Amino acid sequence: MQRDTPVVPPLRLLAAFFALPWWFDPANCGSRPVAGGEAPLRPAVAATDAAAGASASDPADGPAERGDATAERGAAEAAFAPAAGIDHETLPARLTAAGFEPPPGGFLAYVVELDFDETRTRPVAERRYDWRGTGTEVGDWNPASTVKLYAAIAALLRIRALGFEPRATLTFDAPGDDPRFTVTELVEAALGPSDNLAYDYLVVFAGFDELHERFFVSENGYLGTALRVAYASGPWERLGFSKFLRDSPAIAIEQDGRTRELPAAHGRAVVRCSRAACTTPVELAEALLRVVLQECLPAERSYGLAAEDLDLLRRLLRGPRERGEEVVERLRPWFGPETVLYHKAGFSKDWYTDNVLIDDPSRPRVWVVVLAGYPGRSVLNDAADAFGRQLAAGGVETS
Repeated sequence: MQRDTPVVPPLRLLAAFFALPWWFDPANCGSRPVAGGEAPLRPAVAATDAAAGASASDPADGPAERGDATAERGAAEAAFAPAAGIDHETLPARLTAAGFEPPPGGFLAYVVELDFDETRTRPVAERRYDWRGTGTEVGDWNPASTVKLYAAIAALLRIRALGFEPRATLTFDAPGDDPRFTVTELVEAALGPSDNLAYDYLVVFAGFDELHERFFVSENGYLGTALRVAYASGPWERLGFSKFLRDSPAIAIEQDGRTRELPAAHGRAVVRCSRAACTTPVELAEALLRVVLQECLPAERSYGLAAEDLDLLRRLLRGPRERGEEVVERLRPWFGPETVLYHKAGFSKDWYTDNVLIDDPSRPRVWVVVLAGYPGRSVLNDAADAFGRQLAAGGVETS
């Protein structure tokens, strides 16, 4: 299985909110880690010999196909997410006054501040800020591996809806040997080492129409998201699959002797996206917030994920990774020693993005920060320092 940094192919895929020391769960609405810190992530590496020779980054652009609004009507990508309620001026004003200069090649930023009551169990206020309107930007940046969180959530919801658990085995019908993985293994691979093939399997299992007509909807906080083209397109096609993710192979599900067959399908949903994947910082932040804070949020703002699935996602989001730690390494020193950072980063075509939820239990406030910059993996270093300094001082509006 191929990730967004080079891996050693080919090996068989092996297999909280507010994770704090065992004596203190600040919000009482999420998972609590065991004493002594996190257990290491189980290895999740290349699956089948198809990973050999795979490119090391996610594609930014994808070919047109029938079913895309861009292919059929020439419609350009636009800012789909509503800008109402987002303050576009305060964040740049505060940071510019402090001497911050954004990366000249490209920069997007979005911040959510969520205030809790004195028990840290119920949000009482929420404010949203972005960098000069970039929170709703769709077409001029590359979200890369950040969207793997969407695929993981959708696949976990679908396996439950089909009457199985994430430990169920999926067998994908291929011309050669049929790849076999549990949903848990695929989620761990996609969110841990950021395997691109794991992401592709999750997307086709979730189903193109199921994703774009029933999951990526306004009720779930989405208005500009689409997942179109396989991230490991070369190895994916060598397995015999279409690089367009609207085409799903037949999939057999098995758990404890029970089986179910999902037929091959061609998705019909129309999407407004000409890239491999499209989304906005607003939607990335909302997805992370809903996963980490599910028990604290009202029912209408919940994915309804099972407790076991929340534990899995939160463990992976707060776990250490070999790559993609540049932003969190610079945010962490600004906050208390018990602070937990949940995040999923992505890097492709020289765009580096990270989606981070910051919980410092010494404060009655939680932040979600989405930063994207161009070019290079170090492009957000100064931004992470500047944002950390500003938020640690009290919040975006603190002067």
